[in-house]
Amino acid sequence: MINDIFRSSRVAASGLKAGRTWMNTISNNLANMNSVDTGKKAKDGNYVPYAREVPVFAKVLSEEFRRSKVNGNVVNGVEVKRVAHLDDNVRKVYDPSHPAARRAGTQDAGYVYYPNVSVAQEMSDMRMAAAFYEANLSVIAISKQMTEQALSISRRA
Repeated sequence: MINDIFRSSRVAASGLKAGRTWMNTISNNLANMNSVDTGKKAKDGNYVPYAREVPVFAKVLSEEFRRSKVNGNVVNGVEVKRVAHLDDNVRKVYDPSHPAARRAGTQDAGYVYYPNVSVAQEMSDMRMAAAFYEANLSVIAISKQMTEQALSISRRA
């Protein structure tokens, strides 16, 4: 039973770490929502706008589960496999006087490409990430209470 309590804390701790990464990507997206120049240039010499970041989560399976090759639900946590950069759906604004405007002679001459970051989407994601983080904190708190109760019972016995 004690191992199960510690396992639940480890799973929740991995969730806290993943939640922190999620919140960091949201913060990064909001901070760069108007970044039209990432310091990179496209092949045609135009500026490359910031691309929205989204963490890709994956479950971490226990070693016994990996060895058994049987379907089940023995999970040891969650991890961020990678942070995906979504560069689709950029906003195009016609502003030929902007320093990052597309060069003359290109198909989109005079347009500035802005990142595909929406404040509404990021705020929605932030609420989900906060709930995710709080749920994992609750698991750790409950695991701590269970451990304390188990120890107090063993002292009485």
